Amino acid sequence: MTEEATQEVPATEQGLQLTDLRIMMQILDVVTARGAIKADEMTTVGTLYGKLKAFVDQTTTAATAEEPAEETAPADEVDSEGGSTD
Repeated sequence: MTEEATQEVPATEQGLQLTDLRIMMQILDVVTARGAIKADEMTTVGTLYGKLKAFVDQTTTAATAEEPAEETAPADEVDSEGGSTD
């Protein structure tokens, strides 16, 4: 093994992230546009792309739905200056 392959991966770079999946989708777009995929491979690549897109879309939608709306205090409860009115 090479020295690079045996180095530990930092915790921030472990596992796949949604951005990694989006990058994979972009790579598939580029290689198909450049003709790097053979005709008999297109079905497999297209199926993979479809699965990636569905997963990213579903995960993004679920994450957006789970985000709590920002709570705002009513105007009469907000102390604009924080001081007393003497």
